[in-house]
Amino acid sequence: MERNIHAYDEDVKWQLAEPGTLMSAKNYREKKALPLVEKLKEIVKSLTIKCVQLTEQGKKLTAKVDGQQVQISRLTDKVMEQSDTIYRLQEKATDLGRLERHLGKEQVQLIVERSKAIEQAERANKRSERAFEMSR
Repeated sequence: MERNIHAYDEDVKWQLAEPGTLMSAKNYREKKALPLVEKLKEIVKSLTIKCVQLTEQGKKLTAKVDGQQVQISRLTDKVMEQSDTIYRLQEKATDLGRLERHLGKEQVQLIVERSKAIEQAERANKRSERAFEMSR
């Protein structure tokens, strides 16, 4: 990039040439000054377009970063909720271990199986009540 900057200062094509001997001001203007001015205008136009494009790209990237920050925040909250759930489940597992030690594994297993059977019977009963109500 530094080389490009120095080129504008040192390169012959970016310098305004000295007028030739017996060259009229009109000829100098048309043959030397105007072509250089036109080159400079084109460069300014292209740099302006590039600047606008980069500004738009910067805005898009900023919006994308903002969106990702919102998503990161949402995911962080979800991870915290899951961490709390894991903690509660670990406490329940510890409590279950205590019950098993106190009552014995077989007794706890029997209680769990009875509870499951009661829940299944209740669900079946609710299904049959719904089916009966729908048939009316």
